[in-house]
Amino acid sequence: MHAFENYLANARFLIIDDEPVSASAIGISLAAAGQEEVLIIDDPRDAVRAFREYKPDIVLLDVSASLENGFQVLEDLRNQVAPDDHLPFIVITTDPAESMRRKALTAGASDFLAKPFGSTELRLRVENLLRTRFLHNGLREQNRLLDKRVTERTQELEAALDELRETQRQAIREQRLHAFSEMAGGVVHDFNNVLMILMSLTDVMERRTADTELQAHVGTMQGVLQEGAQLVARLNYFCRPRHDDDIFMPTDLRRVVEEAVNLAKPKWQNTEREGEIRLALEMEKVEPLPCNAMEMREALFHLLLNAVDAMPKGGELAVTMRRAEGGVELLVGDTGTGMTEEARLRCLDPFYSTKGETGTGLGLAMVQGIVRRHGGEVDVKSKPGEGSVFRIFLPQKNATALAARPSQALMMARPLRVLLAEDDERLRELMGLQLESMGHFVETARDGNEALRKFHESPFDLIVTDLSMPQLNGVALVEAVREIIAEIPVIMLTGYGAMLLPDGERPPGVDVLLAKPVTRDNLAAAIAQVAA
Repeated sequence: MHAFENYLANARFLIIDDEPVSASAIGISLAAAGQEEVLIIDDPRDAVRAFREYKPDIVLLDVSASLENGFQVLEDLRNQVAPDDHLPFIVITTDPAESMRRKALTAGASDFLAKPFGSTELRLRVENLLRTRFLHNGLREQNRLLDKRVTERTQELEAALDELRETQRQAIREQRLHAFSEMAGGVVHDFNNVLMILMSLTDVMERRTADTELQAHVGTMQGVLQEGAQLVARLNYFCRPRHDDDIFMPTDLRRVVEEAVNLAKPKWQNTEREGEIRLALEMEKVEPLPCNAMEMREALFHLLLNAVDAMPKGGELAVTMRRAEGGVELLVGDTGTGMTEEARLRCLDPFYSTKGETGTGLGLAMVQGIVRRHGGEVDVKSKPGEGSVFRIFLPQKNATALAARPSQALMMARPLRVLLAEDDERLRELMGLQLESMGHFVETARDGNEALRKFHESPFDLIVTDLSMPQLNGVALVEAVREIIAEIPVIMLTGYGAMLLPDGERPPGVDVLLAKPVTRDNLAAAIAQVAA
């Protein structure tokens, strides 16, 4: 009630009456009732203008014979009122006939007063009409607030739904990646064993033949096998986590970018296309950043190839390197065909490709895997017809990475007594020959149990063991021999690559973890490292 009393006390009254005495009498009655906001208009031609400027809460209009076109004025004023405003109009007349009352109400009047009337009747009718308007306005405001709250809540629900969809999409993607990792694990393991056998055979052939033509063929075979090993490695790139012994050297990223660009240039310089591809290279001077230069060069190389493929009619290839908070940003942009939103969201997924039969769908997945292993992130901006921009962020925190020790990798270790445990007979024989060619004495075992028995029978300086073996696997073998001699060096081989452990760490007690296929040089470097 207190709110209505305030509203009533401050209500604005507009009186339209061309008879000054009658208008003054109404004004006096309202003043006596405590109404201070009263405007009297005695010229009907000023009614509309005054109504717009004064913005009354109630209108009292005399339509007696003395006021020409009174009902026309009522109609004109009614046209100024919004449909939901509920502004009350009281029609005053000297004609109390029922026909006049019906005419007034039909014309839009809210109430009807016939002269003469008393001040009490005027006050009560005014209060009733203003109360109705007050309640109507209050209800309208409540509806407005309710609509606002509904809109806000709807927006919140839509945002929550979008977030849920994004979370679900990420969860599905992670599940798909996990399923792919599980599937790829066995394939990679078996294929790496095959590659390692072939690489070991070519190594033996190269050292045992003096035939120049045969050596050339062996060199070709070794090159092809290395390419095969790289293709298999890409299956691991996108999901293999960073290992404790990954070597990240302080690297001049400018040089890495320039090398990647030079490698990719023949792709657009020697390929026929409708228009020219223009290179825009912009690189700020940044501090050396610890990373694996070879991996970063390959990641940038693939981004450049993708950008070139997206511009069959030519365009601009923009490569930018700049400082960013906490690290460095590398951007590869093109003005090519761009991607749909679905393609943008899925382009980093393994085996997703928009290139048809010409694409494997592993390039961008490999890029993401490399960047993640460096503690960085990859994001993509693209729209159809507007090109794409791939952004790589590399954090400076990799400064804590292990420093490389090339001198150890190249030095020859002293002759060692080596226990080699490998369940693949062909690989066991070839690796034994490789180790003997390095000057070491080798004892082989077909599984973990045989290796453990031989370890009890004779002293050894080094254990080289496969991870996956029947009966007693490599992890259990290492655990058993460490209980006998805690300090013996251990090199473990695995054909599973990234799928060794969920967090990418080495198994307990393993000094060096090598992913198959392992070359003779890799094995020699590992032995030099643990035997130094």
